[in-house]
Amino acid sequence: MPFEVKVESEKLLQQFDDMQKRVADLHQKLPDVFLEWQGEDMNRKYPKIDEQQPLSVTTFVYPRSRRVRTKQSRSKPPRRVSRSGSSGGGKRPILRPELVEMLFKRMTEMCKEAIEWQ
Repeated sequence: MPFEVKVESEKLLQQFDDMQKRVADLHQKLPDVFLEWQGEDMNRKYPKIDEQQPLSVTTFVYPRSRRVRTKQSRSKPPRRVSRSGSSGGGKRPILRPELVEMLFKRMTEMCKEAIEWQ
């Protein structure tokens, strides 16, 4: 019993072309998603991108506030700095794991939208 398979290749090729365009447009969407993450999840007042290349963005996350401190009153004696060989700073990561997970989730959603079969 013979059977026949018929594939409409024009529609299939059109879907591949559309998917390719969405993947190619990722380099334009990536900075926007990254800035959204900084503003909404990191609560940065002024989100920014320090370096940008195709499909790559970079920002710097500092361990402490960058505000300039005013001189403290002289009522407290100055703290002594121990020279035990440690380079200072705490043991906590600068960027909390929850924030990294939020960024990963946003980037994954962005990629799924681009690669989704329609």
